[in-house]
Amino acid sequence: MAYSSLLSLSLCFFVLFHGCFAQIEQETQRQRQQQQRFRTECHIDNLNAQEPTQRFESEAGVTEYWDQNDQQFQCAGVALVRHFIQRRGLLLPSFSNAPQLIYVVQGRGFQGAVIPGCPETFQSDSSSQGRGGRRSQQRGSDQHQKVRQIREGDILALPAGVAHWIYNDGESQLVLVSLLDTSNQANQLDENPRKFYLAGNPQQEQQQQGERQRQRQRWGQGQGQSRRQEGSQQSGSNIFSGFDEDFLADSFNVENELARRLQSRDDQRGRIVFVQDELQVLSPQRQEQEREERRWERDDNGVEETFCTLRLQHNIADPRNADVYNPRGGRLTSLNSLNLPILRYLQLSAERGVLYNVRK
Repeated sequence: MAYSSLLSLSLCFFVLFHGCFAQIEQETQRQRQQQQRFRTECHIDNLNAQEPTQRFESEAGVTEYWDQNDQQFQCAGVALVRHFIQRRGLLLPSFSNAPQLIYVVQGRGFQGAVIPGCPETFQSDSSSQGRGGRRSQQRGSDQHQKVRQIREGDILALPAGVAHWIYNDGESQLVLVSLLDTSNQANQLDENPRKFYLAGNPQQEQQQQGERQRQRQRWGQGQGQSRRQEGSQQSGSNIFSGFDEDFLADSFNVENELARRLQSRDDQRGRIVFVQDELQVLSPQRQEQEREERRWERDDNGVEETFCTLRLQHNIADPRNADVYNPRGGRLTSLNSLNLPILRYLQLSAERGVLYNVRK
């Protein structure tokens, strides 16, 4: 009797889950078909330069957004964001619903990224330096966090769902431009760019973003779809605010006061905050990092790298790496899966052009 009851309960759960997954799959398929229809309806004769239409000030910087409802961005299926991070400013950790490429326009700093299911630290070989500047032959293993030094001209590639943060340790402003591929197959939500924060409380910024998204009337959106989008907007704050305070305290084995600080419900500093003291991290030296990048470019056979060890960074500002060069015109540098293999998974690429001002 107990066995038959258990079997019936299992069958009920199976039917229930099967129905839920079928509905999710149908909704996702419907959105993909609609997105494809939007792409085929695009007719753009000229490309026009666009300026950001939204600006949000934080404690240690500014974030600007381009109008995602612009026809050019709609047809390309992308969204653009620009960050200005002051010295000792920290862009709070977050992850997105879509893959993204971040270009370092100016400055230098640190970037940390955590890929789900991958170790949070890694080991690299290092050689010790003895007296007289001679390097000993003995090589050890140095363990440090997955933190990368970034500088002007770097491209940072981030898959969907990868949490990351960026810190400005330089003397000048750090300027970043981020492109999110919202039409990518990895995006399991709608085409609105969405950020999920692991710290802070950028509530005002997200609420105003939601108001802009709810006003979308292009591409023949019906009232039903508009209502669905209205109900799916973010309410702000970070992901810990959705949990009970006691639950967080028990889960992390901390005091309730610290759990409240994790939720950051009263934090009004925005998404870029000041670090009171210099941020101390364990990271590979820039020279070591560049040697590692050159080794990957020379030895990459498409098999050695796993998803956890894929490089997320490549510099395209070095003139020596230009693919096309004209002494009177300029140079062009391309970035694709051949020199940054992770782009094979992201289905993205990038190019950087430098035009010379040649007067007659």
